[in-house]
Amino acid sequence: MRIFCAVRHSKDPSQFYGALWSANFYPALHQLGHEIVEPDVDFLPASRFMHIAHDFTREELAARAEITQRIIDEVRVAHSERHIDLFLSYFYNSHFDPSGFDELRRLGIPTINFFCNSIYQFELVRDIAAAADFSWHAEKNARERYLDAGAKPVWVQMGADPEVYRPVETGRREQLACFVGQHYADRDRWAAALIRAQVPLALYGPGWDALNHSAAAKESQPEAYLGRMTHPAGTTGAYVEAVIQNWRDSGFIAGTLRTWRQMSYRHESRRLLRLLAPHARGLAPRVSDVFSHSEVVLNFSNVWEDGRPGSRLIPHVRLRDFEAPMCKSCYLTGCTDEIGEFYEIGKEIETYRTEEELIDKSRFYLTHPDAAEKFREAGYKRATLNHTWKQRFEELFRKVGVN
Repeated sequence: MRIFCAVRHSKDPSQFYGALWSANFYPALHQLGHEIVEPDVDFLPASRFMHIAHDFTREELAARAEITQRIIDEVRVAHSERHIDLFLSYFYNSHFDPSGFDELRRLGIPTINFFCNSIYQFELVRDIAAAADFSWHAEKNARERYLDAGAKPVWVQMGADPEVYRPVETGRREQLACFVGQHYADRDRWAAALIRAQVPLALYGPGWDALNHSAAAKESQPEAYLGRMTHPAGTTGAYVEAVIQNWRDSGFIAGTLRTWRQMSYRHESRRLLRLLAPHARGLAPRVSDVFSHSEVVLNFSNVWEDGRPGSRLIPHVRLRDFEAPMCKSCYLTGCTDEIGEFYEIGKEIETYRTEEELIDKSRFYLTHPDAAEKFREAGYKRATLNHTWKQRFEELFRKVGVN
């Protein structure tokens, strides 16, 4: 097939993970023999407000309209040169006017929009999901949300590229548990429990050593962009905005209670930073190297139910659930019903539900290398056999009926 792929949220790979999804998708599509056509337009202007679900400013709507028209024009040109068989996108509501899918439909091009945050950020894609021919979602339990929005959901989980995530020969493994990912939600609570229990731990990613970030944030000034004033996180203006949003969403009493929960949670997070900072190692130079160096690889899988602190914490299958086992790791992740559909728990990977279980299992595999090695071998075999992006695209195209 000849596939028009609009999945880069920025041409600059340092902005909004600009190369993340093209790096995941393109090798697999090429392996399957498909040709990729990329748009020339940069999505960065719209990505800067993709955290907004609706009620866009006039300037934001104008920016989205310009990007939409440029994409459609580029599709028309490419389609006139040689038939485009499929339009594959990763759009938030901010990136593309939903009516643009009608234009693509008139050209006879089926459309699939991918979204991987459907559990806690669904409102950011609701309008797009309803307009595309198919909505590819990675979370099994998101199906009802898509149906309620009038979309055609297709559940295909994420995967990993075995050419990128692969075992690296490093000699003797470091006798510790590692986590790779940003400081988010209750990840600091899990990490703190391990540290207090004296489990050797290394933390890679942004935010773990941010002892002075709050002070820096208070010095930042609000910025106006496309008719919307934005206050940097941690500033007084950002707190005021959060309070107003809580009142708007939940009413005065419930909104005030949520604000109190958010403030209490944030206070505890700041208090934990002094405990966490000595275990922070900055950004991982190469994730596969870190996984191959570490005796145990952890994943903290909870997300905020509505994407904002103060809501319920729910477990969520992540990219790491396929990348880490593919690196031949002894992998320990948060328990979800969905992860059990991809691995044999207790044989290929291990899971935990409580802090006590996380501590006990981390200690066990750190002190029983033979048991850890059995997990590595079994998890690696399962991941490389069943969980590659190539297989995910084969499943996707089969489910939507394109070939």
